[in-house]
Amino acid sequence: MLNKQTTENIKNQISRCDESDPVKDYGKSLESVQKQDTRLKNEVADALWKDDVLRTLDYQEIDVRIKKGAVTLNGHISSSRSQNRVLNALHTLPGIVKITNNLVSDDKLTLDVASALGRLEHTYGCKFFTGASHGVISINGTVDNEKIRLLAEKYASDTPHTRGVINNIQVHGKKQDIQNLPFLQPAIGLTIYFLDWVSAIVKQVIMNPNNRRVIAIVAQGKFASQQDDLHSMNDGSVSPSMRLVIIPMNTVRHLTRTSGFLYIKSDQKSEYIDFVPVHFISPPQSWMHPYPYCPNDVLFPVEYKDNNMQIEYKSDQYSFVALSKDTPLGEQLLANDSLGG
Repeated sequence: MLNKQTTENIKNQISRCDESDPVKDYGKSLESVQKQDTRLKNEVADALWKDDVLRTLDYQEIDVRIKKGAVTLNGHISSSRSQNRVLNALHTLPGIVKITNNLVSDDKLTLDVASALGRLEHTYGCKFFTGASHGVISINGTVDNEKIRLLAEKYASDTPHTRGVINNIQVHGKKQDIQNLPFLQPAIGLTIYFLDWVSAIVKQVIMNPNNRRVIAIVAQGKFASQQDDLHSMNDGSVSPSMRLVIIPMNTVRHLTRTSGFLYIKSDQKSEYIDFVPVHFISPPQSWMHPYPYCPNDVLFPVEYKDNNMQIEYKSDQYSFVALSKDTPLGEQLLANDSLGG
């Protein structure tokens, strides 16, 4: 049984993204160590599942990693009480040599966001109402202008460990166009399907750093481009090529943990475009990527590079039919922001 003194409570989401060196243990074979870790991971999962509260509220949100008996916990949970329940469940298991606890509780995160927004409340004489659901922050209230509304979203997004922000703030005298699309985080490596059952693999996500919402998917798959169509018309021999494309989130119909489904067919080429690397930038090294993503998983539209990540995006809806050199790609994607920010 693990002594509670060996538990580490370290908020370090980067650790789960680090590539580990192969396990080296001169007393045991690699295969033996891996089998023990697999067995221990199953026991951890069983222990968490047996807790009625965790099974109902948090079980699906807890990511468990095990290496040579050391357990690392990542993810967002509903409360500090749940955090205690997790640790109590694991302390009963033999074979655990250390627990690194990176779980972020909603009650603590809500207080952190409320504290950050308090500076805006004091400056502009307004009041915000904040809640959290497994790391996703929702903000409500009424403000005098759009600038304050967007500042509140940015303050909440910049709070460490915020997973994403849903901005429901209203502006006095203005009817706010808030979209009711769900909060979606496509997993890297997820298979997504067009309506005609052509598939592609999620390679990266494009994110709006002002609210940490995914606005588009970078996906790889074999489906025809306009160039392929032209060649096939000439000789009928060209098969679809492997392509990287950008698919906006407003075309996503449904996501599960293992697959995703789109509203569009693969031949609806006006609804997605080829991926062009120069249109995007990687987040700054100091930027904390939201769970469950790692640094190489996330891209920003290149417009943020020269605007200090402070683009005031519009509520107008752009269509991929209207893509042109005159309208920056990032602005079009942000206009389709599924969070309604």
